Amino acid sequence: MLLLRRASDWTDCLARVLLVPIGIAFIVVVFLGVLTRYVFRAPIITSVELARIGFVWSAFLGAAICLKKGKHTQFLFLLERLHGTLRGAVKVMISFLSTGFFSLLTVKGVQMVQAVQDTYFPALGWSQIWLYLPVPVCSALMLVHSFTFLAGDIQDMIRTKGEEIVR
Repeated sequence: MLLLRRASDWTDCLARVLLVPIGIAFIVVVFLGVLTRYVFRAPIITSVELARIGFVWSAFLGAAICLKKGKHTQFLFLLERLHGTLRGAVKVMISFLSTGFFSLLTVKGVQMVQAVQDTYFPALGWSQIWLYLPVPVCSALMLVHSFTFLAGDIQDMIRTKGEEIVR
């Protein structure tokens, strides 16, 4: 369990380290793109493609960070009404389904990246891999968090079940 927590913490740190410069670059590119287009009437042709890449990376890295902190969408009204072993079982089921989803997203993301590797942005001339790469990379980060949650939820359910038996 300690190894999973460390891996989850490391991936969270990696996501944060990547998000800061990408987020700042995204904001600067959008600002400069608007400024040059509407104020100077001389648009930066590549700004739209750069902004798109920055937005996708920022969104997926932000999603990984939110998942780690438990800030993603949850059905708390359901979990709050459940108690004991049933609550633990539902949490394990949710974590198990999340793990399956992020596994599938990682595999399909890799396939998608492979499918677009020979296509290029018209203005930048870069491979479109940079637009699609956040899907497998960030879903792999979320998969690490999901495994950690699953292991913790199983551990909590076992502990709760043991406490109910003692009572």
